[in-house]
Amino acid sequence: MGLQLQVNVAQLLKDRVGATKTVALEDSALELGDDAWASVHGELRLTRVDQGVWASGPVAISMDSVCSRCLVPIVTWLDVRVEDVFLPSVDIVTGAKLRYEAGDDDADIHSIDGQHVLDLNDALRQYRLAAVPLAPICREECKGICAECGNNRNDSGCSCERYQDARWAQLRELLS
Repeated sequence: MGLQLQVNVAQLLKDRVGATKTVALEDSALELGDDAWASVHGELRLTRVDQGVWASGPVAISMDSVCSRCLVPIVTWLDVRVEDVFLPSVDIVTGAKLRYEAGDDDADIHSIDGQHVLDLNDALRQYRLAAVPLAPICREECKGICAECGNNRNDSGCSCERYQDARWAQLRELLS
């Protein structure tokens, strides 16, 4: 389980507003479900705010996918900028359960548990999902596969003639 992505913030919650703590996420494992994992690299700055902890910083998350042009399996890195406020579920001083107003919808209320551990797993999974490209490609100059024979045109060319619709012949003549 992504234990590297769980940070004890008890001391930070006891500090004054504005206190910071830096968390390095080198070679951290993000659990995606169904025995799937992603690597996480980056550094987050945790800042004590009036109600909880603000996490900010650039993070790179790995993604296994298939090139949408040539259908070759690829591993890409998604660069995301984390900007989230996490609220504790219990008061650090009294241990009483905390309730929040309806206006706190933009903060993650359940991410700092009763033991004052901030769990970044859910937030990073959501950032990863938001950053997934619609059509990932292996490289910008990928030629894709031939529509006629299915050959990967990056590996070798094919001798298939490109089908040209006869109805456009007169227009092609005007363009040449």
